[in-house]
Amino acid sequence: MAVAMLAAIVAFDIHAQSFPSKPIRMVVPFPPGGPGEVIARPVADGLQAVIGQPVVVDFKPGAGAIPGMQSLMSAPADGHTLFVGSNVLVLSKWLFKNLPYDPQRDLRGIVELANSPYLVLVSSSFPGSSIADLINAAKAAPGKLNYASSGAGTQSHISAEMFSDAAGIKMTQVPYKGAGPAYPALMSGDVTVFFDNVFSSVGQVKGGRIKPLGVTSLARVSQYPSLPTVDEQGLKGFETSSWFGIVAAKGVPDAIVARLNEALNKALQAPEVRERYGKLGLMPTGGSAQGFQKLIDGELDRTGKVVRSVGITIN
Repeated sequence: MAVAMLAAIVAFDIHAQSFPSKPIRMVVPFPPGGPGEVIARPVADGLQAVIGQPVVVDFKPGAGAIPGMQSLMSAPADGHTLFVGSNVLVLSKWLFKNLPYDPQRDLRGIVELANSPYLVLVSSSFPGSSIADLINAAKAAPGKLNYASSGAGTQSHISAEMFSDAAGIKMTQVPYKGAGPAYPALMSGDVTVFFDNVFSSVGQVKGGRIKPLGVTSLARVSQYPSLPTVDEQGLKGFETSSWFGIVAAKGVPDAIVARLNEALNKALQAPEVRERYGKLGLMPTGGSAQGFQKLIDGELDRTGKVVRSVGITIN
């Protein structure tokens, strides 16, 4: 027994000391110039500075993160290929009938990078200023109050349905092809409400034609310190956000996961990374690999219940 334990410790040290032995590839399942690059680029630069090896950002966009995930799964499970994951990973499990990967079976969490809670947004002409006003409007006309989503099965869709369930109301989804076309519909009154994350909505709110009624984190956010949370306004425990983190293939050894977690946490502490994230409405998180895996598992359970309840499918 003692010999076996010693051998395991030696193997752990060898893995950790020899890693990384070549450049690291960070797969991003979004197009260049989009939110994926905004998330990945600062931490890739920070990681490179910590580990002393180049970190190459590799864009593999596609529905359900499938092209990017196939790229990760086809690479050796040695920690030199990483994947920038998000809510899309857990949502895809429930939305795609023939998904070629399973987040729990095929992946392991390395570290959460950042998250961005959602704002409950209405037009500036909406006759109210609180979550209670929105709920009362919905209850006065069940099913007739419309909400925009960034598309069926997106986190904005899921967040709106979670809110409806928590508030005991019925709203009707109007899906758009992304947040871009949803905003004109909100401003014109074609839809009443839109759930979008702080990260994406900062510029729109500054424009003055829309207003936030609440934020979906449990604590207020620095970008809107006077804006009460949904929890404060009566829906106790209500919380939803867009989260981003680094995952790797399931077979990556524990020693390398620990080395990557340590290095990525150091990268996230760099002032330039925190500043770049903060300006975009992103809250740097970090933490343990086990903590991030717990988040992924919990989100899989929570979003699965919503998707099944509402009956959302993509194919």
